[in-house]
Amino acid sequence: MNKEQMLELLRKDVVPALGCTEPVCVALCAANAGKLVKGDVQSIEVFTNAGIYKNGMSAGIPNCSQVGLEWAAAIGVYLKNPERSLELLAEVTADVLKQAEALVVGKKVSVTVDEAEKSLYVSCTLRSEDEEVVCVIRNAHTNVVYLKYNDQVLLEKEVTASQASDDEVVNSLAKMTIGEIRALVATASEEELAFMLDGVAMNESLAAYSEENPVGVGIAQNLRKEINAGRLANDLASKIVLQVASAAESRLDGCPLPTMSSSGAGTKGLVVILPVSETAKAIGASRLQTVQVLAFAHLVNRYINFYVGKLSPMCSCVMCSSTAASAGIAWLLGGNDEQIGYAIRNMCGTVTGMLCDGGKVGCALKVSTGSFAALMSAIHAVNDVALRVSDGICAETPEQCIKNMARVGNQGMANTDKEILAIMTEK
Repeated sequence: MNKEQMLELLRKDVVPALGCTEPVCVALCAANAGKLVKGDVQSIEVFTNAGIYKNGMSAGIPNCSQVGLEWAAAIGVYLKNPERSLELLAEVTADVLKQAEALVVGKKVSVTVDEAEKSLYVSCTLRSEDEEVVCVIRNAHTNVVYLKYNDQVLLEKEVTASQASDDEVVNSLAKMTIGEIRALVATASEEELAFMLDGVAMNESLAAYSEENPVGVGIAQNLRKEINAGRLANDLASKIVLQVASAAESRLDGCPLPTMSSSGAGTKGLVVILPVSETAKAIGASRLQTVQVLAFAHLVNRYINFYVGKLSPMCSCVMCSSTAASAGIAWLLGGNDEQIGYAIRNMCGTVTGMLCDGGKVGCALKVSTGSFAALMSAIHAVNDVALRVSDGICAETPEQCIKNMARVGNQGMANTDKEILAIMTEK
């Protein structure tokens, strides 16, 4: 991968998203189908892979007091705005909610797990009196691969040339070492990476939302109270924990503000960005250093997600994104390649195995815990305090640590998603 490919990957990978990405994906699929329907929609039938179902079941929806994929699908049908991509829920109105409610309350919407689908998958079928429209999204949250109106197939694709090119770039990234990624990022100028700061501004605004608005179960509000009372120190660790918890709780409660995503997910974006940006401010990092480290953290996040998979039985927002943030913090604190590797090893021996039981406001506790671990792992690493290679699943190199983490999730926890999903659906 060369510098130009790296910059293009970052531009595609670090984009705004409004709402938890899994309900957004379902809404987007439904919006593509809804745009084609001329008559009154009588039913919506949605099939998803287990990961989409699990992560969207309890997630809040922007501009809506309801949660879940049934509501997301019904809202998408009446929005009819797939051109807004991951920000389509910004246009939810009272009229759209009233129409969606009629379908959901009338039990006209069904959402079912298709157990044969192992990767990201959403299929939405709309039926009116004389129409049937089908839309399918695969592999990425915005990747529409099939669209049919009655018997007429309007779109059918496997892998486009653009997608093949994207895959080639990501595959080349996955073959690099963490040190090689850092060296490549260091060749980019401040101007070339200036767009990294857009994510800082966006996610800091999201974190500030709970200062004036009640969100979730009160995690951010309570953290502020404890800091003001002096029971928690007003130090870098507490600032990172508060920023990350507040942004995550607001987002997953349906806050109407966008987040800057990373590797296909908004929560991953705020977990990558906020710990790094808070650390950069605390140490007085230069603008060039800040944007380079942010870019590095996003790329490491993409690297780890390549091996772990975007939707894992483990919390990839912590395992992938917090680990990437720790690597970035270690660089900010003056760490060399070996010490950045130590940070990843420390995270490997700390956060691996945290379960993913869907997207919901409780994720604020998970990601703030992961962010605290990221800071601690980096601080230890730059002082040459590293977990031993003989410890558990830790390894000599950061690359092997990452592969071991992925192995635990992909092979060791192969049946975990089924049990988590069974517990959630039984409720």
